[in-house]
Amino acid sequence: MSPSEVCVLRTRLRQVNVEYSALVRAGSGEGRFVRMSELRAERKALMTLMADGARGGHRQPVGWQQPSSIALRPAAE
Repeated sequence: MSPSEVCVLRTRLRQVNVEYSALVRAGSGEGRFVRMSELRAERKALMTLMADGARGGHRQPVGWQQPSSIALRPAAE
């Protein structure tokens, strides 16, 4: 896994963590727990991808589909 791909994954992981923290602080709302569950699953998948990349592996976690909001290649500038 290239350093730029790791950077993109780390950035998305930070976004997921920020959104999760905001939901925890909000304290109420419809669908809050569903979204929190989705974010936990995405966080686990991102961390698995980064760990596999550090070991030289290139597999995706079982049952994980890359969300459309994650681009593993940075946008051309």
